[in-house]
Amino acid sequence: MAVCDANYIRILQLLPKLNLGVRREISFAGRLPSGYVDDSATVIEVIEKFKYTSTVRIAQENEYSWSLYKTPEMLIRMYHDAKTAEVISYQQVRYLKAKYELPNKNMYQADEKEQINFLLSEWLCFCRQEGLCSSSALAEKLSAKSAAWSKLIEAIIWRVKIPVK
Repeated sequence: MAVCDANYIRILQLLPKLNLGVRREISFAGRLPSGYVDDSATVIEVIEKFKYTSTVRIAQENEYSWSLYKTPEMLIRMYHDAKTAEVISYQQVRYLKAKYELPNKNMYQADEKEQINFLLSEWLCFCRQEGLCSSSALAEKLSAKSAAWSKLIEAIIWRVKIPVK
């Protein structure tokens, strides 16, 4: 559950205003190993907005529709009252159970949902640390606040008490 709480904060770092239709593109041009050209971008957009929840889509998109592999795509439900974000769909697969019996017909791991939430965590961290944001104003805010956010995320994950000044 701590990973979901930290993902909520990470999404807010990358998408501070959760208004319906808000979209952010993050590219990694110039950040990849030399000789490798990547024209793809991670897109984060709000597709639903309600009083206590929002649904956010995060996907890797590229110019070419003939991609040789299926690019990652997730739907994340953000619960504003609980301040948590949970993956509700991965690669168009919905209704992921918290635990699966082994073996199962879909070959899911016993903790498949937890692993997908960890994947989202790593993806959001990578976007924040290595990505080039489509908005210079947002990029400046992110770099200025990243140290404070990192401490807060670490405190949530490890349940460390933050000293109040």
